[in-house]
Amino acid sequence: MAFKKLDSAAVDSTLMRPVDAFVAQGMDANVRAAWTSRGRGAGKSYGADKRPTLASANVSCVPLSPWYVSPTCTEITCKLRGLATSDGVGGIALNARLVAQTLGGIIYDDLDNATILDDASVQEKELTLDVAALEGEVIVVWLVFQSELITSSTASDDRQSSDVSNFNINLDLGAVIGATFDDSKRWQVTFAEDSSGASPANSYDYPGPCMIIRSVSGNVVKVLPRMDERINSYPNFRVTITELGRFELYGWSLTETTLTEPAALTDALRPASVPRARSFSEIYRRERALADTRTRVVHVGGSDDFETQGGGRFGLIAAAGRGLVTHEAYQALGGELPTYKVNSATATTVYRRRYRALALIAGAVSSAQLQRFKATAEITITDLGTGNTHQPTPTGAEAEVSTLGAIAPELRTDSGDRIFLFLDHHLHGTWSFADVVAGRHGLSLLDLTFEEASPSASTATRVIQVQITDEQAEGGGSMRGVTLVLYFPACTILVDEGF
Repeated sequence: MAFKKLDSAAVDSTLMRPVDAFVAQGMDANVRAAWTSRGRGAGKSYGADKRPTLASANVSCVPLSPWYVSPTCTEITCKLRGLATSDGVGGIALNARLVAQTLGGIIYDDLDNATILDDASVQEKELTLDVAALEGEVIVVWLVFQSELITSSTASDDRQSSDVSNFNINLDLGAVIGATFDDSKRWQVTFAEDSSGASPANSYDYPGPCMIIRSVSGNVVKVLPRMDERINSYPNFRVTITELGRFELYGWSLTETTLTEPAALTDALRPASVPRARSFSEIYRRERALADTRTRVVHVGGSDDFETQGGGRFGLIAAAGRGLVTHEAYQALGGELPTYKVNSATATTVYRRRYRALALIAGAVSSAQLQRFKATAEITITDLGTGNTHQPTPTGAEAEVSTLGAIAPELRTDSGDRIFLFLDHHLHGTWSFADVVAGRHGLSLLDLTFEEASPSASTATRVIQVQITDEQAEGGGSMRGVTLVLYFPACTILVDEGF
């Protein structure tokens, strides 16, 4: 971008404009260029031992992060970096796109999938999201994906209803299919009439496709979503497994890439005219608005330290038991540079950082008696320079969370299959996209604002911790004897450096 500067050429300019008009024109040009070329951005990377694998037989999604869309921003770009299926067959491994969800639950989806191709090398894939209708709003950015089938890798066999167990979660593949199955890959499972051509026990069709999520032991595997209860009506049925395309996610970034430039102050700054005071006032207002709306993002995504024993990702925490249990939900490193504000009453400069955290929370339960609960957030800030720790009081610290059903005899529900507490698999915390569109995602947003509790001129990095306590909500049922699992899939933390 071209920035103007004041030099001797300005004085000798044939335009004969006053120097103050020339300087003001340069200031105006700089501000307008910054509006369009310096959109906010943030990224998330995963360690080699913590990389999630994206794969799904059906349309699935994961919330990348809540995002405050800057005013005048019309497009957000997401870059995915990772390794796609490298089996040598070529073609498409995964279809993916971005979707925006407003706090009111409205889904903005252009249905335009991008394709991630099978490649033996690490690759980057760029996805865009139109947010022209969402300027200045807080949204949740979802990554929606579905695998392509690798039809060159498949196996079939006839199975019996006795091969289905554990509330239709477990399936015994048998020796024939088990010989093809590879637990390091991802597989779709489909059902059809058995090879003998016998009529099914009922007239309705066989259940739809599922996905193998992990091996239990021998030829027994777990499937997601669990097999429809109709499968129990068929004494014999045909099972086919087909390999799914997959993408091992190394990391991702979100960037505001297209912004509307403010109108130029050409009339007020025309040659041979002395700029009026309101011209400088408008330039200052734009600079102030730019600093205020482009506050630095210091954290996006979940916290890598939290995962299941089976290596699950995307924010599973732990069973919360009977309530009033405090969990370390998110953690981030704050900036090293001090933020300051002028105290006009005492004419002093006060060093103090101010933050905003947009934290997602969901819960799954093992009993229909608990329909919702209250989540309360606390903040702990630790100064790595001095070791000082304090807990500022955040605003917006409470939210009511509607629980998702889990897989249990009394709960034959849908979306609970996605994040049930006892399934330690690589898809922990992902959602069925159909559930998200239907509003059955169960996510609540905590919008926290807080300020450092005491002035400090230290430039040391801060560790910011977001703790969540689960409490019983009025009318939500008793926590006694209920297993509650909390999920913290994504959080965005911003630091205000311009106030």
